[in-house]
Amino acid sequence: IAVSDPPADNSLNAGRLLIIKTVDGGATWEFVSPASIPPAMPKEAAFAASGSCITVQGRKNVWIATGGGAARVFRSTDNGESWEVAPTPIAVGQPSSGIFSIAFKDGKNGVIVGGDYTKEAEARNQVATTIDGGQTWSLAKVLPKRFLSGVAYATGKMPRIVAVGPAGTDFSTDNGASWTSLSATGFHAVSFAGASGWAVGERGRIGKYVGNASGK
Repeated sequence: IAVSDPPADNSLNAGRLLIIKTVDGGATWEFVSPASIPPAMPKEAAFAASGSCITVQGRKNVWIATGGGAARVFRSTDNGESWEVAPTPIAVGQPSSGIFSIAFKDGKNGVIVGGDYTKEAEARNQVATTIDGGQTWSLAKVLPKRFLSGVAYATGKMPRIVAVGPAGTDFSTDNGASWTSLSATGFHAVSFAGASGWAVGERGRIGKYVGNASGK
């Protein structure tokens, strides 16, 4: 499944996110019916640079995170056939602010991160979590101290959530309720395969995550 910002001329989907899906491994693609997608708010869009403004879980769950004109999460539980949308407490109001990344551990527990990419060292309502599959979102109790552009779950003996941004990296061991600084080294995107993770940043920087009891 893939997503685009609402087309500027509204000719394809009447002010809605443009969503396409494939059921044959990518050989062919079809549009999701605009009628099944809630209308976008003015200037609402998706930040695609992190590679994780859209995520899937299992065979039917899909979530899309937005920013700009609104910070919301679109969700589908039927493989993208129908959609609902939920507000979040992530700070918004500027074209450069909103949700930048979304990740789910399972069908119920998920996390979103973001902020304002023009204010890399600013911390204001930039992390929230859900325990009901994205129907409702709660702000983290202890927030990281910077803008975050990517987030992922690390599984294994010491499961945790790792979030990255251009001003540094943070992690959480309590399902996203509180966060601890891991490093001042900045990255733009992060991905995990089990307990092993990699992050990428400016000037070709690639980092490999190695966790221990202290999280470092």
